[in-house]
Amino acid sequence: LDTITNDGTDITLDSSNDIVIDAAGGNIEFKDAGTTQLTLDMDTTASVQIIKLGVNSDDLVFQQYDGNEVVRIADDRRLYFFDKGGEYIVGDGTDLSIVSGNDINIPANVGLTFGDDGEKIEGDGTDLTIAGNNINLTATADVVIPANVGVTFGSGEKIEGDSTDLTITSGA
Repeated sequence: LDTITNDGTDITLDSSNDIVIDAAGGNIEFKDAGTTQLTLDMDTTASVQIIKLGVNSDDLVFQQYDGNEVVRIADDRRLYFFDKGGEYIVGDGTDLSIVSGNDINIPANVGLTFGDDGEKIEGDGTDLTIAGNNINLTATADVVIPANVGVTFGSGEKIEGDSTDLTITSGA
């Protein structure tokens, strides 16, 4: 049995099937005390469906069933994950920044690719591989290699230091 009830405070729509709101090409607006809070713009002439907040300082928040915030699109044009104090992605029309209080984790065997697959940084949980044609290191300070860790060329030649002596070894 489909019903519409009004208990004096709430209006309840109860249907055994879908509840359809058809605005015939117009918008669906949600208001609070006469002020539009949220608009669903279904005008398909622009080939987009728009969810628009009606109050300038409001954020759009998606929560899980338990009320925990999972994504926030903030009024400051940042896409926050978990809550506004956590990680976020922000762009200024030129640069895209990923901001985190800790590490940005790229899973093992998933690389970070530059220049249409031309250059790639990838780790497998043990080794880090940097691949590309020429790999140019433009350091503005010293490149520090810890003591007793060397630089190996191919499978035979190696340069290594122990903080007192420098050793160069060769397979030939």
